[in-house]
Amino acid sequence: MKRLVILMLVAVMAISASAQNLSKKAADLFKYATKLEKSLDNPKKAGTYEPWLKLSQAYYDIYDYPNSDVYPNAQRYEVQLLTKGKQFTTEERTCNGQTYTVDVYEDKDLYYDTNGVLQFWLVKKPLMEDALAKSSEALLKAYKLDEYAYKNKKYPETAEKIHTAYHNTGLFYYMADDKEKAEEYFEKAYHSTENAILNRVDTIGVYYAALMARDLGHYDKAMELLKKDLDAGYAAKGEVYAIMAEIYRSREDMENYRDILEKGFAAYPENQQVLVGLINYNLDTNGDPAKLFELIHQAQANEPGNASLFYVEGDINKKLAAAETDPAKKEEYKNAALALFDKSYEIDPSYIFGIVNKGIMFYDEALEYQDKANALDYNAVKEYDAMIAEVNNSLKKAIEPFKKSYELAAGDLELQVAIAEYLKNIYFRFRNDSDEYMQEYEKYNKIYHDATE
Repeated sequence: MKRLVILMLVAVMAISASAQNLSKKAADLFKYATKLEKSLDNPKKAGTYEPWLKLSQAYYDIYDYPNSDVYPNAQRYEVQLLTKGKQFTTEERTCNGQTYTVDVYEDKDLYYDTNGVLQFWLVKKPLMEDALAKSSEALLKAYKLDEYAYKNKKYPETAEKIHTAYHNTGLFYYMADDKEKAEEYFEKAYHSTENAILNRVDTIGVYYAALMARDLGHYDKAMELLKKDLDAGYAAKGEVYAIMAEIYRSREDMENYRDILEKGFAAYPENQQVLVGLINYNLDTNGDPAKLFELIHQAQANEPGNASLFYVEGDINKKLAAAETDPAKKEEYKNAALALFDKSYEIDPSYIFGIVNKGIMFYDEALEYQDKANALDYNAVKEYDAMIAEVNNSLKKAIEPFKKSYELAAGDLELQVAIAEYLKNIYFRFRNDSDEYMQEYEKYNKIYHDATE
């Protein structure tokens, strides 16, 4: 799930299976729950909230029991101390491109990263099937019977624990590359908030369930869930529009494809998927780019001090330049992009994206000239030299915006390293031209290698 918003792990969870041989603690949990269940055979007891509230907690404790010796981000040796005496085997598994060391116990599988840190786990043998659902059912029964339930924090706290457990189970199944189970538990997560206690739309759960449905090819279901999120006022910074557009396009419903992209762009002009979708629609249909610029100019008129809107317009021109075959139009788009990237920086000197993309444009331009030079006949010496001069000129133009953006990226190591790589490559080419260039090469080469080795 490339673009998933991960909730903090505030509770641990398990999956459904059958009961196993019980420890004394587990047997005591069952004994207590059974006692509470029997007490509810008495109509008088069953008509009061207290035993239902206790039963809800008892079911939750049964659900939670298999997680008592594990916790998020635990070191492997710590878990092995907590599970001392329990037999396990170890194997390697690759899920979603990530390789894990998996300790396989009788009741659960524990997934560790390369540093031996527990990333997630899946319980194979819970003490009771559907313990969370039973906990929720008992909680809602108590809530209906309790005249003063609205004053008791126990109800929303327990309901939130149940919701978080469902959500994290879905997340863990996703990490284990089981999207069908992930979809099931994300659905349970958002349904668990649609009750009198919490009474809200779990927009994140709906969104994740929609992503799983989309990935599994359940497009009608995905669209229904995405519309549910939009109705609740949630768009994941425009991603909901982008995914809906993707589905419309797969169905060759180009009218709805365009309409949803335009709505998404009007609300979230910075969303790259929506922007690229609009550009692709324009290119696919040989449309007039003026429609794109009309939309962005409307947004700029509403927020003239928003640097990102001018960056977005620059990015549109950059993408149109990359797709253009007519040299004159290509140059026109390039120049417009550079001017707009400058404009975004002028409006907000702390806004990095315009200035860094200016550097990237000059760098990419240099690569284009280099490719043209390499394609020349070996006898075309004069033409080759002219192209190489253009390569060097474009690379030198890239230096200033890259150095500015490197400073602006202070605090973002990943971005600084990416910019340092560009700078070290440029200065390497000119390192023998002067001591200054050599020093700059050594500086950025060290920054890059210290961060990547």
